[in-house]
Amino acid sequence: MDIGTILALIISGCVLLYTVFRDNTKDTDGLLTRVSELETKQAVQESSMVRIEADQNKMRDALTKLENQIHDLDVKIEKIITILEQKQ
Repeated sequence: MDIGTILALIISGCVLLYTVFRDNTKDTDGLLTRVSELETKQAVQESSMVRIEADQNKMRDALTKLENQIHDLDVKIEKIITILEQKQ
């Protein structure tokens, strides 16, 4: 082999390595972008879940209060019905 062939092989090898490195860099940048988007979405979903859980607890408390009020009304209605039945 003469010097020209060896030089051509070295240059083509360097170009091949540069191409592989460049492609991997583009892939890495794309992956980092996708990961950051996923992390953002996850943070938004976690905050939404916390807010929904808080709202659910408030709704549970309101439902308990309504059940108690309905029970009190039921007791009062029973008393009124009992009084009306006694008068007849």
